[in-house]
Formats: sequence, C-alpha cells, structure tokens
Amino acid sequence: MSGIVEGLAKAYVKRWLWKAAAPVAVPVFGVLTLLLIPLAVLAAPEASTASASSSCSIGGTGATVAGTELDAVQMGHAQTIVTVASGDGLDPYAATVALATAYQESRIRMLANDGSSPRLTAEQAAVTATSLNFPHDGLGSDHDSVNTFQQRWIAGWGTVAQLMDPVYAAEAFYRRLIEVPNWQVIPLTEAAQAVQVSAYGSAYARWEPLASELTTMLWPAAQATAADPGGAVAGVCPGLPVASGSWIRPTAGTVTSGFGPRGGTLHAGVDIAGPRDTPVYATADGTVVIAACTSAYCDRDGSLSLTGYGNLVELDHGGGVTTRYAHLSAYTATAGQRVSAGALLGFQGSTGNSTGVHLHLEVRLDGASVDPVPWLADRGVDLQAATIAG
Repeated sequence: MSGIVEGLAKAYVKRWLWKAAAPVAVPVFGVLTLLLIPLAVLAAPEASTASASSSCSIGGTGATVAGTELDAVQMGHAQTIVTVASGDGLDPYAATVALATAYQESRIRMLANDGSSPRLTAEQAAVTATSLNFPHDGLGSDHDSVNTFQQRWIAGWGTVAQLMDPVYAAEAFYRRLIEVPNWQVIPLTEAAQAVQVSAYGSAYARWEPLASELTTMLWPAAQATAADPGGAVAGVCPGLPVASGSWIRPTAGTVTSGFGPRGGTLHAGVDIAGPRDTPVYATADGTVVIAACTSAYCDRDGSLSLTGYGNLVELDHGGGVTTRYAHLSAYTATAGQRVSAGALLGFQGSTGNSTGVHLHLEVRLDGASVDPVPWLADRGVDLQAATIAG
C-alpha cells in the first residue's frame, strides 16, 4: 500500500468549511454549500432526546451531481477515489476516468460477491464469497468481481482482502490506468476500457459528465488532504440538539459486545456496531482530554494483532467521570476543546485493535472502567436501543 494510504481515514476533505472528513465541503468553496442536507433531528432544542439521520456520515449527506442523486455512501467512496488520485500525483482527468468507471461498474458502491456465479468452480466461489466478511454496501454476482470497480482476484487484481479495501481498489485502478499509452489525452471511455476490458466498453462515456462534475467538486478537498493528511477532521454532520446537563446514546447501531471478561482480559466497555462512518456524538457536556491515533497506524482498518484504541476521543465530564470513544475512522475533536452533549466527535470505524466497524464506548470513574449499560441507564440512556436518545 503506497504512502497515500497514510492519513486517509482522516483525509476526507480538509480545510473546507467542514475541512476534511467529508467528500463534500462548505463555505470557502461556495457552490458546495448547496450539498449540505441538514441532519434530521426528531427532538426540539430544549428536549433531552435526539435522533440522527442514517443518511449523514463522514461521506457527506448526499448530493445531486449532473442530475444524478448520490447518497452519503457513494459520496464517501467518490472522495476516496479522488483523494487517492491526488495523493498519487495524478491529474484530475485520472479521477474522472476512475469515477466514470466506478459508477458504471457499481454505482460507486463497495460490492461484495457471494460466489454464486455458475462460471466459478466450487473453490473459486468459496474464495470469492470471503468478500462478504469485509464491510460492503451490497452484493454482486458477476464472476469473481468485487468492490467499486468490480475488480477480479482471479484476473490478478489482488487478493479478495486487498480488493475489499477502497483505497487499494482505487490505487489498483490507477496503476493500470497509467500504463495505458496516452491515457491523459484519449477519450475517457477508451481509457476506462483499456483498464477494465469490459464487455460493455462504450458504456463508460455515458457517465463522463457526472464524473467530471464530481471531480471538480471533490478535487480541492483531495489536494488539501494530500498536503496535510493528519490531525482532526471537521464533520459534515451537525451536532444534535441536547439540553445542557443531559446524557444521550452516542451513536446509532446495535450492541454487539458487552462489558466484562473476553478472552482472558477485561473488555472495558461496550461495542455498538452501525454502518461504517456512522456519526459518533458526545454523551454529555465535557472537555476533550484525548483526540488522537493511539495505535501504530489509523489510516486504515486495524486487526487483533494491532494494539491500541485506534482513533480515540476521551472526554472529561467532571467529578471523576470520563468517557472514551474508540476505533473511530476519523475524529473531529481537538484536545482541550469544550463540547456539549450531542457534539459530533467522529465516525464509527475499525482502527486499532479491532476486527469490525463499531464504536467502543467506555465509562470511567476516577480512572476505573465501569459497565456503561447500567451506568448510563441510571441517567436515562438505553444503550440497547437502536437509535440515539437520551
């Protein structure tokens, strides 16, 4: 994996009004302000309950581009594709070719493959189906094709695990694109077809206006990311309206692992799993103590062999009470910052000692971890609920 991967989890759109975390950005880049769709909240500002829209994520809140509606997931993948091109020193045309290709092949979604194609042997089908073990946005069944570009492990694009990494997928596309003679000047559909060798090679041209507008929209953010990939990002998602002094559930999703012994060690918190880049909010008013990568790397998913919390935000609520928000794909807070309950802190991810996308939430009293479920229940917060509520 090349150096562009460095900092990419924190690299989604720096220094626009939202700064980085999002594939779409704000004020300083005027036209992009039109892309922000407010986060839906069900509670009034004075209420202690709030609900977050599932359409809001690190990838943005959706946009209409060249007459085509793209949701937050698609915008997130589009930003990754553009950011990789910028980081690899390629020009915007490379990103345009890649985006047109990805839209034709998958509608810019990370697709897994269940191996059901009759063209696969039983062994090939089994290997292809391992793509289901990785985060994905839907299923495909075309041969052994996977990911946003529908790349094939049998055709030498990489292992299934590599191909299910959005950054690797984009880099693999660009590696082959730059080998195409005169790729910078030949028609887009010819450049894309030379890389993809598709049965429908002329189809890519249809999406050139969409891809060109997307590139224009996302390129400044990609350049800002390449220039400064580290540090906190600023989020697309607004904070939640929560009454001062209230406690809330910090993120949407399902509790998948509770507090207690796990594999001979203490699992010091509770895991709440939702879609990748689901917003994570402050459970209560507090001051940011830590906002940093606490593992050897946080620019991509971690593993059980990696130590640390990955991207971590810790809040001090006073009275000896602190909360920790771990494994974030990116964080939006900075140390020393004062935040209110419902403030955006980051996004669910799988950085650090983790094998799946989730938020690891801890509650600590004078430094000692306690079970967050009953502790927060005493403050009116039901962690077993599927949505954010106080």
